[in-house]
Amino acid sequence: MCCSASRGFTLLELMIVIGVLSVLMGFALGFVGKVDPNLVAASVLAGERRSAQLTARAEGVPTEVVLRPGVGNQAATVQSRLLQPVLTFHFEPGQEYLDDVLRPTLGGSDVPNGRFGHARRPRQGDRNPLLHWLLTPSIADLRDGFVVRVDLWCDERGHATLLRLPPTLDVQVDAQLRPRARLKVQRQGDSGPVSIGVGSELPLPVRRWCTLDIGCDGQHAWLALDGRELGRTVADGGPQQDEPMPLELSPAEAPWPGMIDELRLYIFTYAPPQTLPIQLQPAQVYRFGYDQHGESLGEPEVRYLTAEEMQ
Repeated sequence: MCCSASRGFTLLELMIVIGVLSVLMGFALGFVGKVDPNLVAASVLAGERRSAQLTARAEGVPTEVVLRPGVGNQAATVQSRLLQPVLTFHFEPGQEYLDDVLRPTLGGSDVPNGRFGHARRPRQGDRNPLLHWLLTPSIADLRDGFVVRVDLWCDERGHATLLRLPPTLDVQVDAQLRPRARLKVQRQGDSGPVSIGVGSELPLPVRRWCTLDIGCDGQHAWLALDGRELGRTVADGGPQQDEPMPLELSPAEAPWPGMIDELRLYIFTYAPPQTLPIQLQPAQVYRFGYDQHGESLGEPEVRYLTAEEMQ
């Protein structure tokens, strides 16, 4: 198993930039913290927002920063939501894995000249999917949200199943290669999981490589093609996750009409919380959202409680 980025910043570059920003912000706090707690809060919030923007631009996915009031006598916190790479299946011959639990069972035929190296293609008469692997929460906890990214080549149009991860996710294309994903999410207060769907009116291209993203962040589910959003729907709840869950790529009964190269899995996670000066408590929870290009989706005006209101 190894992880890699197909475009934008690499994970190492992103970590270096965030680290440099954190050091610089630390120096700044040493000065402004002696002057005005509002300046300290503004600096902390700006640093977390920058981290979220970098994640969105590097990975091409929406993200956010959450400002939460403290509970009891605790300080308020700021957290940026980041996308963490979990694993990548490259389909390269002799690919090494850190642990046997990460080793998939492969089917189909090897294609040496894929998009990034070797790819896989369904083989007529093969009863196995192109990839079969058991996902467990200890390897990847999907309940806070995830993104599955797949590099695809379509020889022709036709019905097919791209991916199954029951009960969480099922991704298919219709006769025109228009993708549709079915997900199950657990909404707060509901007795059981709810099924939602997100689809595209635009088809996948034929006879050229493309990258399809299927994402769910607990608020929305979406499809994106080469960084362009194809469809979005409300998904007010975390993805359902059982243990274990079989991940199948191009099952034999509905094989993919072409080749599949890298399959990458990411999970959403929050950065460690940054605290604000104890005397500053926001009046409510504030969220700063960013689209897949890092552009702001709205900047709420933060109001802090007065000393009288906190009594």
